[in-house]
This record gives sequence, structure tokens and C-alpha cells, in this order.
Amino acid sequence: MSHQKCAACTYRRKRCGADCILAPYFPAEKAEDFENVNWLFGVQNTINILTSVTEDERSKTAETMMIEARIRRENPVHGPLAIEKKLRDEIEMVQKEMKVVQEQLDLNKSKGKDKVG
Repeated sequence: MSHQKCAACTYRRKRCGADCILAPYFPAEKAEDFENVNWLFGVQNTINILTSVTEDERSKTAETMMIEARIRRENPVHGPLAIEKKLRDEIEMVQKEMKVVQEQLDLNKSKGKDKVG
């Protein structure tokens, strides 16, 4: 039984056997993801990382590596820290907006009480 070469074996120009540890996580259609992971971690480190976790954790580990590598490609200097900072800034902005809205609500409530009393 033959199967299609995985992205890792295609990239490395190697035969992709049924025992290929990278095949389940980097099928042929994930060539770009593999190239990013290879660029950031290298093939041997990728294999080492995947074999260092339990089989149940490997899929999530590979997905995490793909996300990390994609983010690093997009922002090689700050990587995921740039995204974290952007999100923290957005949270801070929304919290300030919520405070202003709450103050306006409180003001309107107090004006309403003044009219009634």
C-alpha cells in the first residue's frame, strides 16, 4: 500500500515510509506549514519535540509549532510577543471605553433620580 509523500519528505526529497513520524502532522497539503516549521525549528528538532510528548499530545504540539512558526515568519523580530502586546493594548482600550460608558450611565441614572425626587 502506497501513500502520498508528506510535506516533510517532499521538501527533503526523501522516501516517505509508513513509519514517517512527520506524515500525520504535515500531509502534502501542509507544505507551507512544514517549510515554516523547518525554518524555525529544523527537521531534527521537530522530530525530537514530537517524540518527546505522548502520542495523544503530538497533534496539538504540531499545531502549536505551526502557529509559532507562522507568527515568527510574519514578525521575525518580536514573534508572538507582538501579538500579545497588540491584544493587551486592545483590551486596555476597551476597558477605558467601558469605564467612560459606565460613568455616562451612572451620570444618567443620577440625573433621572434628581428629576423624580
